[in-house]
This record gives sequence, structure tokens and C-alpha cells, in this order.
Amino acid sequence: MFALRTRTFAAASRATATTRTFGTSRALAAGKESALHQEGRAEEAEREKQEQLKEQREGKGHWKDELASDSESIVKADRNDMKNTNATISELQKEAAKQAEKEKKEGKQ
Repeated sequence: MFALRTRTFAAASRATATTRTFGTSRALAAGKESALHQEGRAEEAEREKQEQLKEQREGKGHWKDELASDSESIVKADRNDMKNTNATISELQKEAAKQAEKEKKEGKQ
């Protein structure tokens, strides 16, 4: 009777064993999480990359927010790595106005 119980337990434990497989996911080289599903984003990102490479070869390279992910942009802003000059603030205001005008034309208010 004892041998029967041991054998039943061993069979039950083998039946419940599970195997894990490796999961895969594709890397998205699109930059901003908020712009993943926009048409032309891949071409825009590639254009920005090529421009950045050209600037780096000329010794004028700098960090580009267009190529950074949303998370990277937030971290950079939190660390206060951004230039806090009046010119930068004016530039940001112009960019915000341009974006608002663009969204207004597209009907996103």
C-alpha cells in the first residue's frame, strides 16, 4: 500500500511540471513612446539620426530631444541638464505655439 501511494504521488508531480519558453519582443527604434504609431515616425527618426551623425563629424554634436525617448527627456529635464537661458525659454515658447497651431489645424484641441 505504501509503494502505491509513492508511485501515485510521483506520477502526479510529473504531470504538473511546466516548462518555460523564452519570450521575445522586437525592439522599437522609434524614439518617443508617445509617437510610436505616427506615420512617418521611422523616416523622421532616421533623418534626425543622420543629421546628428553629420553634426558629430563636424564637431558640433549635441543632445537631440527628437531622438530621445519620453523617459530620457524627462530625466534630462529633472536633472536640469537643459539650458535655462532666456533664449531657450523663448525657443520653447515658440515651439509650443507652433505645436498648438499644428494641433489646431489637425483638429486636436
